[in-house]
Amino acid sequence: MTILNIYKNFFLRNLILNTILFLLIFVCVYDEIKLDGHPWTYMVSKIAIGFFPCIIWITSFNLFVIKPFLFKKRVKTFFILFVLYWTTFYYFMGWYFPFSGLGKFKTLPIISLVVNGIAFYFLHSIIMKKVSQTDKDIMNFKSELSFLKQQLNPHFLLNAMNNLYGESLSEPDKLPDRILNLSDLLRYQIEATKKDFVFVGEEIDFIKKYMEYYTFQNERLAITQDYEGSFDNFEIPPLFFLPLVENAVKFSAETPEPFINVNLKLACRNLTFTLKNNFLESGSRLSSTGIGIENLKRRLEVYGLRHEFTCKKEKNTFTVKLSIWNLPTAV
Repeated sequence: MTILNIYKNFFLRNLILNTILFLLIFVCVYDEIKLDGHPWTYMVSKIAIGFFPCIIWITSFNLFVIKPFLFKKRVKTFFILFVLYWTTFYYFMGWYFPFSGLGKFKTLPIISLVVNGIAFYFLHSIIMKKVSQTDKDIMNFKSELSFLKQQLNPHFLLNAMNNLYGESLSEPDKLPDRILNLSDLLRYQIEATKKDFVFVGEEIDFIKKYMEYYTFQNERLAITQDYEGSFDNFEIPPLFFLPLVENAVKFSAETPEPFINVNLKLACRNLTFTLKNNFLESGSRLSSTGIGIENLKRRLEVYGLRHEFTCKKEKNTFTVKLSIWNLPTAV
């Protein structure tokens, strides 16, 4: 059972907190009572006689007055009950302490007890509200990540099927190798999307195979790839670079001399990915939906990765640069 689960459990939380408070009181009064020659069992019993009734009063007020009235914004009723409850408590303790042989219970300790007891309850309420909101956010993020990752497979597969159809008409003899290459890509996609993170080296291998797949179709496509760093122990969300590479392949293919430059550097858990490709400044038959890049931006936010993402058009060259700091490492 984790600390958070223990804290959420009403019985365990109060048992632990009250035990700690009890021990603190014991330590504070130990020397004073010890001087009177009383054994430690006597001290424990006397503290318990005074401590537990106070805790019951405080807990009852928090549960049966604050929660149903103040938190439900029934303010007038709350203040009436507040005055009645603590006035009754004041007279009860004024009678109870002398009756139990604990001496007179003064006004200042009563006020301190009331204020501290209510303050701890409000602090607890704030913590539980934050925990509840965090749980909701995690569930929403998981649902959204699942949706975003599922969008990647149909998007890629649709493009691949269109390309295979075109090649089956023009160069059918190359089709078996193309289908085999596509099978490897799809296999990785299926396996990778089951995970939250994959090794950077696995993503690089996927990019290389993806590029190889498209050089089959377009022999004019000039691809330059440069990968620097040690990738074995660092992780990244799966299919992270696919939307960027996919756009680069698609838009460069329209140009007379298509090119794509891929540069990836990883040092000290900091990754820099730069992608350049040419495109037609005018007369393009393609229109970008922006879904792939928007998905990537949203995934960066959902995963909580510190990053910088920039896109720049200069003449007929489109440059995308993605920097990610403090990549997670494999445990």
